[in-house]
Amino acid sequence: MADQSLRFPVGAGKRAWIAVLLTGVLVWVLAAGVTAITEDVILIPTLFLIGSFLVPVTVVTFALARLDDCRLTSGVVLKGFLLAGTVGVVVSAVTEIYLLPTGAGPVGNALGFFGVGLIEEVSKGAVLVAVAWRVAERTVHGGMVLGATVGAGFAAFESTGYAFWAYVEHTNDHPELSILQTEVSRAMLAPFGHLTWTALLGGALFAAAAPANGGFRFTPRVIWTFLGVSALHGAWDASYGWGIWVTQGITGNGWIADWPDGTYWEGVPTQQEQWTFQGMYDGALAVIALVGLLWVIHSWRHGARHPATSAPATPPPVNAPHRQP
Repeated sequence: MADQSLRFPVGAGKRAWIAVLLTGVLVWVLAAGVTAITEDVILIPTLFLIGSFLVPVTVVTFALARLDDCRLTSGVVLKGFLLAGTVGVVVSAVTEIYLLPTGAGPVGNALGFFGVGLIEEVSKGAVLVAVAWRVAERTVHGGMVLGATVGAGFAAFESTGYAFWAYVEHTNDHPELSILQTEVSRAMLAPFGHLTWTALLGGALFAAAAPANGGFRFTPRVIWTFLGVSALHGAWDASYGWGIWVTQGITGNGWIADWPDGTYWEGVPTQQEQWTFQGMYDGALAVIALVGLLWVIHSWRHGARHPATSAPATPPPVNAPHRQP
């Protein structure tokens, strides 16, 4: 019960997310400028953390300020964010290395892309269920916001890893610029990826809570939602390779009956091919993001009409003293 008394300040204001975003951008740009001028590598972790966490935290702040039918405690929010970014990311990485096929070919590439989606959605879903047991009131909106928080943690820590990789790859060639480019691109896409997918799963999970006692159930809606967000995740990851495949097909290099991956370029792409690819790739991401966004809007509006359920009551300890009323 102690955790339930730690209420997250969701009523801080509808525009709190703007202050978070603007302050974060200012500090981020300042840190990048000082790092570039002084070449002080001690500031590199600051770029990693601020750039990777800024947008996910901003989106969570935006969502929490609009949650009016469920109370998420600060403990639940913090645990969901941190567990997804640490345990969730680590478990996903290890599972992908040992379970996914490494061979080339259409089957291997397809299983690789959609296998990543399945594994990462399972990892985030497990974290979501683990922290959701502490939520007393289970509404669709509460599940979606908690799911978005879990997705935000996963996205933030994952982006930090990509930023670190950009730094390693360009240590002697303006590393701060490479970090910024990586983080800006991932920050722009973050709200439409992990945050959206896990929000949808959280909403479905809370909607399926048993009316009698609020217990979680894996209903057909939960299963279909999980498969749907996993498919969106896999399509998102595969869109880069498909952009290359379509580009080479329409620019005269021929169509190859294969499932492409990120190394599908044959030779050095021309400027025309690069522009065509960028349009194809951005268009594919936009379509996938739009599908997820419309799905979220529909689930949120439908959730407003869904009654709240209460979590199963925790029985008192056997040896607990009896208190008189």
